[in-house]
Amino acid sequence: MFFSVLRYASVTFLTLAALPAVAQDSVTVGGVKKRAFGIPIEFQNGDVACRITLKDDRGATFDEAADFDLCAQERALKGKRLALTYKAARVMAASCQGDPDCKKSETIVLIASAKPAPLAAAAPSSPTPPPAPAKAAQTSFCTPAETVVFSCRTSPTKMISVCASRDASPTKGYLQYRTGKPDSTDPLDLTLPSGHVPPPQAATGESVPFAGGGGAWLRVATKSVGFVLFTGIGKWGPRGEIQEKAGVAIERDGKQVASLKCTGKPISLLGPDYFEKVGIKSKGQDFDFPD
Repeated sequence: MFFSVLRYASVTFLTLAALPAVAQDSVTVGGVKKRAFGIPIEFQNGDVACRITLKDDRGATFDEAADFDLCAQERALKGKRLALTYKAARVMAASCQGDPDCKKSETIVLIASAKPAPLAAAAPSSPTPPPAPAKAAQTSFCTPAETVVFSCRTSPTKMISVCASRDASPTKGYLQYRTGKPDSTDPLDLTLPSGHVPPPQAATGESVPFAGGGGAWLRVATKSVGFVLFTGIGKWGPRGEIQEKAGVAIERDGKQVASLKCTGKPISLLGPDYFEKVGIKSKGQDFDFPD
């Protein structure tokens, strides 16, 4: 697990108190336009800042970096409409890759504070619109700004996802395993690694050949517990018929203790092309595909 030291330098604050009395739905900080209000739905500690996913007054989601103190206030802030105050801050550069001794820095805009705000005024009454179409079922825990490397449901109330930054490579970006309850505002059950580190530091993996097909696996692990995402196709039927496999195997102290199958066809980039792109290698490890 990797941690980095957050360094804030001279900062410029822009508070909502400085705005005209007429409510505005956006503010500008250092030339960057930001939303003035938001309802937080997810908090995530990152390497250089707290990462918050919010909804604006129109229901659109957006992501912002914030002071680490706001992640610590998740329980008090989550689900409430907040007036957002921003600041420009100098933080450790992404190229430092979590090295606490790195001296490089860059300027980003952070949420400095978030205070409860009254609900937005209701729009003038108008004819009742037709019912909105049913919301599509959630397909992953990845944000729109991330790449879905793998995702599937293992039960109606459990989903597993592997998400990566769009710039993921052997030396930058990040990859994370996430699991929790889909179609819910409940916090995730697990995010591993907890911080953002380049894919080769977050996981191992390999593509393997099988009679009648082939497969691939990706392992994310702590010192004692491992989670191995897998997909494969081979002659696994009772009479050698071609069958597919996909799911997650749980390991403890290097031994496979359980496996959960995907209940439908997974979203998956597991394979030699993606592994080569982000630098994922087996590092001498192997994996036995469960029956």
